[in-house]
Amino acid sequence: MIFLVQILKLIFAKEIMVHKSLSLNINGIKKKLSKLAFNLSVMAVNFSVISRDDPKQALRLRRFFVTFAVYILNISISYFAYLAGIVDLRALYGLGIIVLTINVVLFIVFRSDLNLRMSDPSLTTIQMCAAILVVMYAMYYGYKVQGLLFSMYILILLFGIFRLYTSQFLFISGFALLTYGIDIGLLKIFRPLDIDLKIELFKWFGLAVVLISVSFIGGNISSLRRELSVSRRKLQSSLTVIREMAIHDDLTGFFNRTHLMDLIETESNRSIRTGDVFSLAMIDIDKFKNINDTYGHQTGDYVLKTFASVLRSVLRKTDFCGRYGGEEFLVVLTQTDLQAAQIFAERIRDCVEKSLFPSLGPDSKVTVSIGLTAYKMQENIERTIARADEALYMAKNGGRNRVEVSA
Repeated sequence: MIFLVQILKLIFAKEIMVHKSLSLNINGIKKKLSKLAFNLSVMAVNFSVISRDDPKQALRLRRFFVTFAVYILNISISYFAYLAGIVDLRALYGLGIIVLTINVVLFIVFRSDLNLRMSDPSLTTIQMCAAILVVMYAMYYGYKVQGLLFSMYILILLFGIFRLYTSQFLFISGFALLTYGIDIGLLKIFRPLDIDLKIELFKWFGLAVVLISVSFIGGNISSLRRELSVSRRKLQSSLTVIREMAIHDDLTGFFNRTHLMDLIETESNRSIRTGDVFSLAMIDIDKFKNINDTYGHQTGDYVLKTFASVLRSVLRKTDFCGRYGGEEFLVVLTQTDLQAAQIFAERIRDCVEKSLFPSLGPDSKVTVSIGLTAYKMQENIERTIARADEALYMAKNGGRNRVEVSA
């Protein structure tokens, strides 16, 4: 009896464990389903028909929808052909299914970015071949409007006029001629009374001449477009270089005086608008004329370049500098009061003094004098620069290699 009770206890214990296990599994499945539903809802909210992240993909999708609109237009024409008794309803349904299948597959490929793995992300050749297959189907069932369908081949080739090379055009034309040849063969086998083989072969050769001619013309237009694109990029590059030359000093790489004044004017307007203060540091290389006279202008240019490199290493990303005169430089210290500007100026002075200028000899040093001032609200910018210049002359008259402030 005791043994039987123990067996029953074990059975009930196992059943309880099984129920707990099932309960845990069900809870786990519920959590996973809830997470999946949440992810799907997020995807639904964030989903858009046209990609928002990649402008090029967005353009490709817009072009795809233009092509889809052309398909819809052609199906509409096919429907009128059905109403006129030219094609039967079964053929119309088949055309609709083929067009829908092609466009759904292409949309999925574009929207999932699978096309980016291809050498031509626009899938131009693939889309054109798919359209030719649609024409092949329509040609078989709508043989009575064959003349209209011939024009579809030209329309298809026009879609590649901006991207394809002549060789690719010829490939597309060859594919079109192959499908038309297959149509002729199928009609000869299954509907021999509807066609005259000699006339069809004559049409085939006529179509070949037209498609090959269009291929060469399209290839030339595409080539001209690529050349124009290259020329435009070169022009843009040249304009960028010219603009850089127009606003920068060739020797030091800093802004030239004209552009520097424009930037200071902009900074003063920003200061008036926001209330932020900025300071100016007028820097002059001490006894630079003596360097030119003693060592020559090439050495003088070397000193200017080296000084510019030292100054650039000290400047913050928010500051900007321009060559104000021969050996004078003007630094704009944004969001910087006079106290902070003095610390900055001393750092520049110290860095220049400690820098090496091998062209001047091992014992020669280059020093700078610096004049500081802060912009006063609503003040004419020329007056602010004049105060910085006054402070600079105070530094030079005070023995050079020093920083002076004009409040």
